[in-house]
Amino acid sequence: MSGAGSWLAWKRVSAGSLKAVGGALAIACALQFWSAALTGAQGQAAGPGGGEDVWKRHAAPDDEVGKNARIVLPFTKDQIRALARLLEQTQRASATGSGRAVEGRLRRVRIDADTIPEVWVRRGYTTVVGFTDLTGAPWPIEEVLVDRRFLAGEETAPNGHLLYLSPREPFLEGNLAVKLVGLADPVVAMLGARGDSADFRVDLRLEIAGPNVDASALAKPEAFRAGDEVLAGVLAGTVPGEAERLEVVGGGPGDRAWRLGGDVVLVTRAHVLSPGPWAAERGSAGRWAYRLPDTPLLLVSDQGREKRLTLRASKVAGSAVSSAGQAGVAEVDGSGR
Repeated sequence: MSGAGSWLAWKRVSAGSLKAVGGALAIACALQFWSAALTGAQGQAAGPGGGEDVWKRHAAPDDEVGKNARIVLPFTKDQIRALARLLEQTQRASATGSGRAVEGRLRRVRIDADTIPEVWVRRGYTTVVGFTDLTGAPWPIEEVLVDRRFLAGEETAPNGHLLYLSPREPFLEGNLAVKLVGLADPVVAMLGARGDSADFRVDLRLEIAGPNVDASALAKPEAFRAGDEVLAGVLAGTVPGEAERLEVVGGGPGDRAWRLGGDVVLVTRAHVLSPGPWAAERGSAGRWAYRLPDTPLLLVSDQGREKRLTLRASKVAGSAVSSAGQAGVAEVDGSGR
């Protein structure tokens, strides 16, 4: 059926349907009346002195009943099936909109003060925009300013660090301004439709630390070195004079640590799990020396069991630090613990 033919058929059907509805109401009222009359007549016939059937005197001729029935039900079976197909095609066309399939995208975008990212949205699809800091930790949203036509509901309150966009109209263009907790300047982004793609999720990562920053991620080294002269010297009992002795809480009796040039040097039999070491050296006695980021907490594995070590300033002070540290390492290494 062509487009023009379908429209004319639909117009004729709609006009006929209105007449059919009016006729249906009239028939329904008449049926209700005659049903009551029939019930009364049956009651009289059942009672004492019941006579002839009252229905025959008030019933409409068969031809008139058939004519009214065609008004109430004006379609044949084939016409009803054709009407159902036409309705289904109309509903599908309305739901499809432009008729183009959408390709969903998942993206992570790094932004700075001079970056304006683009977020691609489409009517009928929900886009989730998340905000994180440079370590990937969620950055909570404080306030959102955006055209309400980009939102599925009336409420603009975000959920933690996530914002949900679902345009109500096709081909909307606009921008988004988001105030993040603890950040003076808002984060801005362009919103609109581009081609046949839509962002299902976009993670906007700021290149600064947020309120929920992951300190261990900040301490990750850029590269790992298998050997280190300082570590080899420490294992041999030589600790640099500028090293500051640290107390190791939660470790074994032979564990030693120093702060050296912004790093931490740790000597232990355990294997360091977190944070990742910058360098490591293994001694002949089975002990390890690690160069680590300067952090107060360590996670190690000692004979298959995970342990937490705490590093804090040692009570050993002044010039005694170097000699005490050297003596401690030499004594432990020679003990064959």
